[in-house]
Parts: sequence; C-alpha cells; structure tokens
Amino acid sequence: MSNTITCPNCGHTFSLSDVQKHELQHMREELQATIKLEMQKDFDERAKSYATKLKIESEDQVKKQTIELESYKKRDEEARAKEIVFLKEKQIMEMKAKDMELEKERAIIEARKTMEEDFSKQATVKLALEMEKAARENDKKFAEKEQQLEQLRRSLEDANRKATQGSMQIQGEIQEDALKAMLQAEFIFDVISDVEKGIKGADIIQEVRNEYGQSVGIIAWESKNTKAWSDSWVDKLKEDRLRVNAGVSIIASSVLPEGITQFGLYRDIWVTSYESALPLTFALRTHMIELSKTRNSLKGKDEKMEALYHYLISSEFKAKIENIVEAFTTMRDSLDQEKRAMERIWSAREKQLERVISNTSRLYGDMQGLIGAQLPKVDYLELGSGEE
Repeated sequence: MSNTITCPNCGHTFSLSDVQKHELQHMREELQATIKLEMQKDFDERAKSYATKLKIESEDQVKKQTIELESYKKRDEEARAKEIVFLKEKQIMEMKAKDMELEKERAIIEARKTMEEDFSKQATVKLALEMEKAARENDKKFAEKEQQLEQLRRSLEDANRKATQGSMQIQGEIQEDALKAMLQAEFIFDVISDVEKGIKGADIIQEVRNEYGQSVGIIAWESKNTKAWSDSWVDKLKEDRLRVNAGVSIIASSVLPEGITQFGLYRDIWVTSYESALPLTFALRTHMIELSKTRNSLKGKDEKMEALYHYLISSEFKAKIENIVEAFTTMRDSLDQEKRAMERIWSAREKQLERVISNTSRLYGDMQGLIGAQLPKVDYLELGSGEE
C-alpha cells in the first residue's frame, strides 16, 4: 500500500505522515480555537454575570445606604423636633415655676394680711367688749364704792364722835359699824342687821341670799377689838348662833388665837383678821349657796344632810376654803399670765398656718408638674385671671 497521497485539486503528492501531522495540527488549532472561544465565551458570560451581580449588589447597597441615610435623617429630624419641644416645655415649666413661686409669695402675703386683719378685728372687738364690760363693772363698783364710802364716812363720823368718849365699848362699836358697812357695801343682796342693845346675841346677823333673793342661811358675826384673845368669845358665839339658827359663825378680831395668822377654823368657829374678812365671806357665801341647792335637792334625806354637815366642819372643807381665799387674792395675776400665754399661742399658730399653706402650695406644684392637667384644680392655689 502506498504511503503517499495526491491532492486532487493541485496534484501535489505528499506522504501520509505529513497529512496526519497537518490534520493533527489543524485539529489542534481548531480545538485550541474552539477551546479558546468557549473559554472566552464562558469568561464573558461569567464576567457579565459577575458584573450583573456586582451591579445588583451595588444597587442594593446603594438603596440600603439610601434607606439608612433617610432613616438617620428622619431620626435626626425627630430628635431635633423632640429636643425643640422639650426645650420649649422646659422653658414653659420654668416660667410656670417662677410664676408659681411668685404666686406663692403673693398668697402667703395675702394670707398673712388677711390673718392680721382678722386678728386685728377680733382684737378690736374683744378690746371693745372688754372695755365696755370693764366700764360697766367700774360704774357698778364706783357706785358701790361711793355707797360704801358714804357709809364709811358716816361710820367714821360716828366713830370719831364716839372715839372721843374713850371707852373700849365705844371703840368696839366703831369697829362693829365699820364691819357692818363693809358687808353692806359688798353684799348688796344680803340683809345685814344689828342685834338690838340689851338683847343677848351676836354683834351682826348676815342673812345670805342667792341670786333669786331666797334666803340660804345666816352668818353670825362677832367683832372684837382688843389686845388679847379670849376663848370665852368662842363659847359665847356658839350660844348666840343657836338663838338665830346661824349655820356659820365668824369672829373678826384684831388679835387671833395661837396658830392662826390670817384666818382659820378654831373650835368649830371661823376666826379672821379684818383684812381677810371680806375674802373669807366671799368663799363661805359661795359654799352656803351651793349647800342650799344641795339641801333642797336632798330634802327628807337626813343621813346625807348629816354627812354634808360633817363635811362642812371638816378639815377638808377648811382647806378648800383656804384655797378659795388664796385663789381670790391671786386671780388678777393669773388673768395677766393667761393673756400673755394666749398671745404666745396666737403667734405660734400664725407661724404654723403659714408653714401649712407654704408646704401645701409646694406639694400642689410638684403634683401638677408630674400629673399635668389631669390634676383637679384648687382655685386658691391656681393663678388668677387678673380680674375681680
């Protein structure tokens, strides 16, 4: 078999190995071109796909960034708007706080002014009433004192006339007249009478009457003006009080028994100096009137009446009488102390009231700042409209 081959077109003769080489070379070139073309096509497709992917991703990234930027801008605008609102509200709250402080001061000043006016009015009214009462009492006392002075003047005139006689009996009568005049001047509703000359009995009989003019008992008086005390006076007055049915017996003397300085109960008889006679009489009259009321409510109850009688002559009753007389002499000082104490109390209460108003206003302001318009309004603590 021939290893050569002739080309039908050009008639060129070449060996079979050259043909194979040439075909192989051609096939290699075609294959390389095909591979290159496919690789280029694949590369182009991949590049195009990658470029498309990058473009899409870039567009998505741009959109995302745009959205985030818009969100940031929106949030920044909202934050700025909130900050502006907050600053405005803060400014308004500060202005309201200043207005509230100013209103608090005005309310405190107004409350203090009103309180001062009320206190001034009350004090004026009270002072006027007290002055009117004092004027009436002074008029009454002046009239009583005038009557007493007139009686004392007459008594002194009689005493001066009788004193010239120089006898102890006349001096005793002078002292007795003075005592009688004093009792008549102080106890205008009581019946004060002398025991007639030549008749045994006490020097003065005082019939005590209550506010209704009813007789509630009798006080038998014995007046003594000597240099020495005598127990025989006590025995005599005990007998004399039985004659007039006196419930209380008193010896008024310039000299007192041993152990008694101003007044006291001595052998069931009251003894007193002339200085303490009036306070003692006030206290005894008061108890006689109260005892009469009790006696009227206990009529027919002898045992209770006996118990009351024993109480009346007891040391306990004596102590109470002494306390009443002492209280009578110190009553004016106690009244002055009470006035000073009430002034201190009024001053302390005024400060407490101011503190309550101030604390209430602050508490209301704090609650209004927390709750706002939902808090019920208190007209007294709110700002006024400026119109009456």
